[in-house]
Amino acid sequence: MNPFLKPGSNAPVAGTYVEVGHGGGKVKNPERVELQQGGTLPDLKSYTVKIEHKGEEKTRNRQHKWILEV
Repeated sequence: MNPFLKPGSNAPVAGTYVEVGHGGGKVKNPERVELQQGGTLPDLKSYTVKIEHKGEEKTRNRQHKWILEV
């Protein structure tokens, strides 16, 4: 089971959810929200990253995710 939850999805269990990076890493000053089971996770800001590969530059849109705080 993927422990990461997308913004806008419903909380599977009651508890405190914390913001994590796109790949699950820590972020500075993460948002925390306490929800009951079935509550909707709030939206998080999206951001753009630039990737250079073999001399070609590409941009990708990323968004942080939520995870249940243990």
